[in-house]
Amino acid sequence: MDIEDVPPSRQCKKVVGHQQAQQLFLDAFNADKLHHAWLITGPRGVGKASLAFAMARFLLHNPPASDDGPGLFGDVLEPVKAESLSTDPESPVNHRITAGSHPDLITIERSVDEKTGKKRNEILINDVRRLQGFYSTTSGEGGWRIAIVDSADELNRNAANALLKILEEPPSNSVLFVLAHAPGRLLPTIRSRCRQLRLKPLEFEEVHQVVGTQFPSLSPEELQGCALLSEGSPGYAITLAEQKGLELYGQILSLMSQLPALNVPALHALADDLAGAKNKDRFGLFSDLLTRFFNRLVRVNADPASDVPEILSGELEMMRSLGQRLPLDQWVELWEKGSHILARTDAVNLDRKQVVLNIFSMISQSLRA
Repeated sequence: MDIEDVPPSRQCKKVVGHQQAQQLFLDAFNADKLHHAWLITGPRGVGKASLAFAMARFLLHNPPASDDGPGLFGDVLEPVKAESLSTDPESPVNHRITAGSHPDLITIERSVDEKTGKKRNEILINDVRRLQGFYSTTSGEGGWRIAIVDSADELNRNAANALLKILEEPPSNSVLFVLAHAPGRLLPTIRSRCRQLRLKPLEFEEVHQVVGTQFPSLSPEELQGCALLSEGSPGYAITLAEQKGLELYGQILSLMSQLPALNVPALHALADDLAGAKNKDRFGLFSDLLTRFFNRLVRVNADPASDVPEILSGELEMMRSLGQRLPLDQWVELWEKGSHILARTDAVNLDRKQVVLNIFSMISQSLRA
């Protein structure tokens, strides 16, 4: 499931968290040792794109120092060290970035297939070749030329090799931000040519702040539930708030609490809600929430003293009860089988409603046995 930031990352006015990563970047800038390529890694939705755009905004407000010699009276002024990435949100530069019209900032992402009108599944070589044209020209405003690749996980082989060629011969006064959810899958030569910034999940209070700002109408219980269930990913917490994910998670818990009996009307109502071509994102959210349910159930029962926070009332008690009715290794096996089926659903065009019914039936039969 794709996590969509709200607002889009290029419109994000302030980065919450990731202070260490911000400071590492500022230290390099202040020391005039800014690397030409930065690999920003971390879980989905943790804020990689928001940080990349914040750094791009900062650089476009702070052009490379010109070598014009001493000042009017022969003095050489020491550059003022930057203490934060903050920029004036109402500046002309920021307005152009937000509108996507700044001539010195380009974003490389999955392009739209003209035949289907939908985004492609991967970034193609022609998408990356746009960088070659972008970097071959001089800066439109006399400063940095900045590109953001979002994300490198989606590069196909040819596109990855094209990106590598750019990294091998970086143009002057250029910076490339490469985002990756799973950097271990990238070409080792791409990783070696970038300075890496590893982003960790945010603290509960930080996610709480992000979601509360974007969704002030959420009740305190909904806000807390989304923040906890996101496990440190503000992008995922926003998705939960947008798509009523907490309500969907509650439906999953309700059905699980009645097992091995199947609440057939409720199960069919849920399956109908997830079926159909228009409900792909909803089904993706269900798949992820069900996977998180298994993850939490195993964690709760593997260590009775675990500090897994309760999302909804009665959740942990129900999980402990289920954990006593099946050995933990069987729950892990069910988790793996369920995840495999969910992952294959759209890949091989399985009937979503039948998939939902089959998964709950499979768990019910295991409990009965």
